[in-house]
Amino acid sequence: MKIKFYALCMWLIVTTNTYSQDVMINEIMANPKNGELPAVEYIELMNNSTSVQDLGKLSLNINKKNLQIPTYLLAPQQFVILCAQDGEEQLAIYGNVIPLVNWPQLNNSGATIQLYRGNTLLDEVVYKDSWHQNSSKKSGGWSLERINPNWTCNMKSNWSSSIARKGGTPGSPNSITDKTYLPKVAIAQMEILEKAIRMRFNIERQFLPEFQKEDFSIDHGVNTPVSISWMEDSDFLLLNFDQTINPQEIYTLTVNEIELCGQLLQVPEYLLFDQPQVRYNDIVINEILFNPQKEGSDFIEIYNRTDLPINLQGWLLGNRTISDELLLLESQDFLVLTAEKEKIIRTHANAVVDRVYEMTSLPAYPNQQGVVTLYSPGGLVDSVYYHAAMHSSWIKNPKGISLERQSYEEDSNLPENFKSAATIAGGSTPGFRNSTHTDNPNKKIDLFLTSKTVSPDDDGFEDELEINYRLNGADYMLNLNIYAEKGTLVNRLIQQQSVGFDGKIKWDCRDENTQKAAPGHYIYWAEIYRENGFREIFKGAFVIVHKSHQY
Repeated sequence: MKIKFYALCMWLIVTTNTYSQDVMINEIMANPKNGELPAVEYIELMNNSTSVQDLGKLSLNINKKNLQIPTYLLAPQQFVILCAQDGEEQLAIYGNVIPLVNWPQLNNSGATIQLYRGNTLLDEVVYKDSWHQNSSKKSGGWSLERINPNWTCNMKSNWSSSIARKGGTPGSPNSITDKTYLPKVAIAQMEILEKAIRMRFNIERQFLPEFQKEDFSIDHGVNTPVSISWMEDSDFLLLNFDQTINPQEIYTLTVNEIELCGQLLQVPEYLLFDQPQVRYNDIVINEILFNPQKEGSDFIEIYNRTDLPINLQGWLLGNRTISDELLLLESQDFLVLTAEKEKIIRTHANAVVDRVYEMTSLPAYPNQQGVVTLYSPGGLVDSVYYHAAMHSSWIKNPKGISLERQSYEEDSNLPENFKSAATIAGGSTPGFRNSTHTDNPNKKIDLFLTSKTVSPDDDGFEDELEINYRLNGADYMLNLNIYAEKGTLVNRLIQQQSVGFDGKIKWDCRDENTQKAAPGHYIYWAEIYRENGFREIFKGAFVIVHKSHQY
């Protein structure tokens, strides 16, 4: 057998008998098809110690099939690629390679990989394809990489898809390496069982500490459990209490700090309530932006129509998981789903930031037509078929303009239940009430001033003119001009903007050259019109006053 040496004349070659995780599994390419790297499975090892390690004393176990590693001296903080014999030549350009005889095929869906020194287990990874960042990377061509090499517990949260352009980093530092990273520990699932709670953490049971009942407490007088126990052959922990937990009340479960792999980690508080069975249209699709500005991003806004919060954990937007962890959508509240939160905030100045949630990825929503679907773990909750022709005919350039739901009560695919957002509102309303919402619409058209006097003195009182409008439809266009008493045009405040059912327009009392208008009498002139030829004019007088003037 040919013996390979890592040749650095300055290294003092010393092997160690310390059975620690000095050599570790650092990267796994189980499904190389359709990628830019060679179509070869590989496992990368890393020497995370400060001394040279002889790999000839190690063996690799893949799904209980044992593979002896030949003698190879691996320097500190260096990598070596393990693969089948016929893959050596293809991977050699990326770094040092050790081909192994009788290499077993790595299952795409998952496998158990163990690294032994004699009978001592140095490292173990039980990977699954669900560890990948998204379904696209799960389908092939991307490796799984370890995040923090100093975090010795090989749990799911310390692994993720490579972000390297080629799909992996064989023989090189991982693309997602972060030696400061610590996993977030949280409660992933909770269920009320009258006088007990069945719960599961987002960390595998084998890594969790031996809990005591005093580690848990619930408010509203429930206090600590009388006993706790792991449910047989599962990752579920059962907390037993001496009183019934009221399913109509929202509780807060607190967990003490836990020690995980030598680190003390805080567990976030968990809101506990009896999640009602979700019915069709309890949550509805409320706004769709499928043709964003060039620097923007798609988003879907949903709305909780019920009187209770709903946990979106495990829900799907199309075929994309919204959240693997607890995500509460409060009663009668909005949530904007996107894959690029910063772009939404940057391109929608009116967005409610706290109501924008970033998913790992969003389904593709074509600019011409498509379908938006929303699924709870129990089945379909809402769906909307959209197409570009649903936009108002007044909209010449629909980029950045969303389609808004008109009524929460009407069927999602009822004709006219989705219309263009009002351009006067910025063309979208991410995180707040739709500009064209029609529940309880006004029957009378009205346009009026909040006050007929305005004093732009920055004293906090009537500094701006407020013009209110209430319409009986969401497809009106608006023009609004300000004139001086003798008919001189001062400001073309609104020009050909679409408006919703109601709203408020403010004028800061400046002309089109941004100069402050002089005190005196003024007239507002407003025109509303529709595609069917309807047109109506509104006019009214008001006065601009300053502290030094009286009228």
